[in-house]
Formats: sequence, structure tokens, C-alpha cells
Amino acid sequence: MTSLLLLLLTAAPLDAARDHLKAGQLDDVLFDLDGKTFAEDDKPKAAALLGEAAQAAVKKADDLLALQFAQMALKLDPVEVNALEAAARTSLKQQQFEAAEKYADRWILADLKSGAARLLRAELAVEAGEWDLAVDQLDQGKFARGPEAEKAKALRAKASKELKERKASLTSIATLERQIAEATAKAKSGGGGGFTRPTSTGVTVYTTSWCGYCKKTKQFLKQRGVDFVEKDIEKDPAAAQELSQKAAAAGVRVGGVPVTDVRGKLVVGFDEKQLASLL
Repeated sequence: MTSLLLLLLTAAPLDAARDHLKAGQLDDVLFDLDGKTFAEDDKPKAAALLGEAAQAAVKKADDLLALQFAQMALKLDPVEVNALEAAARTSLKQQQFEAAEKYADRWILADLKSGAARLLRAELAVEAGEWDLAVDQLDQGKFARGPEAEKAKALRAKASKELKERKASLTSIATLERQIAEATAKAKSGGGGGFTRPTSTGVTVYTTSWCGYCKKTKQFLKQRGVDFVEKDIEKDPAAAQELSQKAAAAGVRVGGVPVTDVRGKLVVGFDEKQLASLL
């Protein structure tokens, strides 16, 4: 009797939510299902319905509702494909890149044949400057003709171009390391003008064009409204020399970029905590 009563209680909100979803009444779908308890047999049905609602919210550009539906669905079924796709796309749209990557990875595992999942993951990899990962995802994906195939082609071209540039740029990084080593040796021996510790009053970010973590550092600063000067050590030899002198004077080991000079303090790599404390 108890099981029958539970079945009746869970079936009613599902039926109502299904009707509201067909009518495009997403707020009512949320009202029907939010906080409800479902029998084990009904959990997959509820998750699927919530996944469809998440997709409908994505089409309506209602990001908050899309994420809410997706998260509700994934609590019931961690591999609900529609919910994972909606969560990944919405997170990317909101520039929550880490969350988008996690959802996209789960989407791929839940649907290994999905070209759309791999295409989105490749897009995220390109955004982060992870060119090898982007190419790998594009190699494994099969993309539908039309816009999906064209986007895949464009991403592959960009990733391949950046990989070639990165290979050529390794020489620039090696040159920078040698400059820093030479500047440090001169400073220790009392030569090279006797460098003093950097005392800049602003924020300078030393970068290269292909560096993914450089992009993350710049994004971090922009999100916090921090004005900064960007200097590309590949394109500007003077910037590379300037960085080598600052590193030598500060006694900081630099093996690459980004390096952020925050009012005389050097932050090597993308270190959110250190940047936040200095800013």
C-alpha cells in the first residue's frame, strides 16, 4: 500500500511537469519537480525530463534555469546526457571554464560517439591554450556536416597554427632562460650595473601569444578590474631583457611565462592566491 501511494505521489508531478514542458512553461516545470522525492523506477524518467527542460532553458538563453535543471537532473542520474550538455554549454557561456571542462569531460564519457561533446571540449581547450588537447579531441570526433563540421575545421586550423608557433617559440623561452641566468650571474658578481629590486607602481604581465596560462592570468586581472600592461617577450626583445633583469634582481627563478610584476613583486605562473593577496 505504501509503495502504491509513493508511486501515485511521484507520478503526479512528473505528469504535470511533462505537460508544462510541452507548453514551454519552464517555471512551472521547476515548481512541479523542485524538492520532490522520486521512487527508484521514476528517477531516470525525472532526470530525462529535467535534462529536456535544461535544453529548453538553454534555447531560451535562461542560463540560471538551465543550470538549475541540469544540476537537479544530474543528482538523479549523473550521466544524463542532455543535462551534461546543457551544464557544459551554459558554464562556457558564463565563462566558468573549469566547470565547463568538467561537465564536457563527463558528457564525453557518457556519450563517446558525440561529436558535439568533443567539439565543445576542443573549443574549451583552444580557449585555455591547450592546443594538443584540442587537436586530440578533434581527431577523435565525428562531426555532422554543416556548421558543426565548419567549426571543427576552424578550431583545428587555429590549434595547428598555434602548435607550430609554440614549437618555434621554444627558442625564445630558451633565450629568456639564458638571459636570466646571465643577468643573475652578473648581479652576483657585482657586474651588470648592480640591479636593484623592481619597484614598479603598476601591474605588468609578461606573456607569449601561445601561452594558455597567460590568457588565464589576463582574464583573472580583467575580471577584477585591474589595469595592467602586457609585454610579449617573443615579439619584444627589450621586454625579455627587462624581465630577465627583474628576475635577477629579485632572485626569482623564471622558466617561462606568464610572469606578473605586481608593484615590484614577481608572480611566476598563474597563481590566483598569490595574485589576489598582492592585489
